[in-house]
Parts: sequence; C-alpha cells; structure tokens
Amino acid sequence: MPSYRETRVDIVEFPLELPHELPQAIDDMSLAFHLGIRNSTMLWMIHEKKRKMYHVFRLPKRGRPGRYRDIQNPIDALKNVQKNILARFLSPVPVMAHVGAYVPGRSCRDTAAQHVGKGVIVSLDIRDFFPTVRRSMIKRYLHRTIGYGYRVASLLAELMTYSNFVPQGAPTSGLIANLIAHERFDRRILRDLKTLDPQWAYTRYSDDIDLSHPEVQEPDRLTAVIALVRDAIENAGFKLNQKKTKVEPRWKRQKVLGMVVNEKVNIPRYEYMRTRSIIHNCLVDGFENQYKRAGMNSISGLKAHLRGKLAFFKQVDPVKAQRLKDQFDLACQTHADVKENEVRFDD
Repeated sequence: MPSYRETRVDIVEFPLELPHELPQAIDDMSLAFHLGIRNSTMLWMIHEKKRKMYHVFRLPKRGRPGRYRDIQNPIDALKNVQKNILARFLSPVPVMAHVGAYVPGRSCRDTAAQHVGKGVIVSLDIRDFFPTVRRSMIKRYLHRTIGYGYRVASLLAELMTYSNFVPQGAPTSGLIANLIAHERFDRRILRDLKTLDPQWAYTRYSDDIDLSHPEVQEPDRLTAVIALVRDAIENAGFKLNQKKTKVEPRWKRQKVLGMVVNEKVNIPRYEYMRTRSIIHNCLVDGFENQYKRAGMNSISGLKAHLRGKLAFFKQVDPVKAQRLKDQFDLACQTHADVKENEVRFDD
C-alpha cells in the first residue's frame, strides 16, 4: 500500500457554477485550505482513518435486549475537520420541508404535527440507514449534483466516511445522509405521490418514514402506496424493515415518532403515567429500589433512561415535562448529589 505522501494526484478541475455560495475548492490543496488544515494532514487522515481516526464501540439498542448499535466516533482532530465540512460544504445546501432530523430549528414534534387529525397514517422504517449511505453515493452526489470536480468530491467523501459508509458518530453523517436520501428516493416518492393523489403527506425523520391522508383509504390503495415507497427505496439501494410497517386508521391510536397525533401532538398516556410512577417511587424509596423493577442494569442506567424520557417529553409537552423534571430533581437531591444528577434540558 502506498504511503499517504504518494497518494497525492495533481488534478485541478474547475467546477461549474456552484449553488448556495459553496466554497470554490478545485483540488486537494484548496480543499485543505477551506478546511483549515494542511494538505498533508488531510491526506494522512484519509489514509489512517480506519486505524487511528475513530473510536469504535457498541451501544445497546433501546427496547431491544441483546441487540446493539455500532458507533464509530471520530477523534477530535477529524471531528473538527468534519464540523468544518458540515458548516461550509453541507449546511448551505437547503433541506426540504419533509425532512425533520438533523436540521437546525426542526424537531420530531414538527414532523409529527404534519400528520395530526388524518384519516390514515402509514409508518415505515428504513433498515440500516447510515450503513447504507455509501462513499460512492456521496462522491456521486457532490460531483454530479453539486458540481465539484471528481477529485474534490472523492476527498470529501473519504473524510465523511468510515471504511465505506457514513459513521454513526460523525457530525456530518446526519445531514449528508439526508441529502443523499432526498436525491436518491425522496424526490421520486414525492413526485409519484403527487401523481397518485396530491393529498398524501410524506415526511422522513432520519430512517422513519410516515405518510398520511385526510381520508381513510381502501386496502388496495394502501397497498399501492406502500409498494410505491418500497420500490423507490429499494431502487435507490436501501431496504425497508418490513416488520416495522404499520397502518393506523383514525379510529385507532395513531402514533408518529412515538407521539400520539389523533387530535394533537401528545405524549402517549401510558408512557407518561409509567414514567411518572417510576420517578415518584424513586423519590419515595430511592433509586436503588427501583432500577431493577424498571428493567435497568444499574442506577446510572435508570437515571439516563429517565433523562432521555424527560427530554423527549419536553419536545412534546413542556408543561407536563417540567412537572416530572421538578420531581426527578427532588429525587436526585434527596438520594444523591444534586450537581451530578439533576436534569438539564439545555445540555
């Protein structure tokens, strides 16, 4: 394998007129300049990225015992470069309104609100969303859609990927995955839905897809819509998780991204009541007596779980969330060090 010093190729490709006031990077030297690093450093990071640039570990999947998610977390030096890529090369590109995740100023509640009071909601899930976004897809998007030269597109794609796919821990992964997904299948789905019936609403929150229609639909029309979405996704190189496909008419409890949307965006009552009960018991009896009953492996695991619930509740209903937060903080003050355990929504 050649050293990173031998991989530099003197190629200068002046891009066509770039959209959205993106940086005019024409070769590896100018790209490194825009990223605020030396050219040799950039090439070394690419050459050593799999061996030295990432910390790789596993996290258990929430609600799925025995299943884990692989995390590839870049070291600080590479993460700073990726933040520069995000700020200068990705963020100026507008993200369509149907996309909710990884976009500043948008939340899961905003996405769910687009499906309130509908006759039917269809929910689908993309399997292995980030690992399916390949380096070749990014390179093609930056070269053919944005207009960067092949060399610059290749280097940017290398800096945003671990091995051959976007890593779970990189700051660039969410937005570049959104842009790739919109280019490869969102546009086709929106176009085909408009042709089929313009009343269909379509949103995607990372790998969660939701469609809704004001009226209850016949089974054959629902089958046609699901097939339309599946074909677009599979033709783009992605796959649906068939087990997570759900159809919820208005007479059932309709949920989008974990929120009830039949009449308004709301926290599921059973989830709120269960969380309130756990926090109350922690306040009365202490965390030691509750973590096993709550299905957690440790006190710290229970506290992290409750913090996550409270942060989610705050997005949906800040008033209800604040009540539980106050009680949780009181439990932490009573049974542990307050500075270590208090909930902070602005972290």
